[in-house]
Amino acid sequence: MRLPITTGRLIIRPFTAADFEAIHAVWSDPEVMGPVPSRAYDRQQSWARLSAKLSHQARYGFSKWAVAEQASGTVIGECGLHYLEGGPDIELGYKLARPYWGQGLAAEAAQACLNWALAERPERVVAIVDPANTRSARILDKIGMVRAGTFFRLDHLWDFYIATRRQATARHQPAPASRSVSGTGRR
Repeated sequence: MRLPITTGRLIIRPFTAADFEAIHAVWSDPEVMGPVPSRAYDRQQSWARLSAKLSHQARYGFSKWAVAEQASGTVIGECGLHYLEGGPDIELGYKLARPYWGQGLAAEAAQACLNWALAERPERVVAIVDPANTRSARILDKIGMVRAGTFFRLDHLWDFYIATRRQATARHQPAPASRSVSGTGRR
């Protein structure tokens, strides 16, 4: 699968420096950034974060990518993959601007990125979620990730989710045909 990834309503593509203002608006919103320990970013922190994503993309061929509305091209957030500190796991993550919450867009983007990852890269993808962030947990459940325990990181306990290539393949296999038996079976 190549980039960009296109869904019914979104285009998911690598960030460019021109995306700074749009993504800074997302990262500087304390309600969007609330579930993570770093909280809202100032302009300098946003630039450092964007630079890190550009470097990760150049080095590994994937990163957290810009999520844009297909109709307008407006960048509304991020979704994608990066190496979890301490590796070797690849983590799925997403953040959308508040006006785009509750429309199924995060699940649409996350499903597309998960599909890309499992087709292109690892045997498994992980995600970590603040246990208080029930919206995010519902998204992970919806896209087929399975809660596999807890994870301690950045002085915080997180819920740990996993998706494997095998799980994804099994979800997309047709159900075995069942035989219908009519009558009592006697002749």
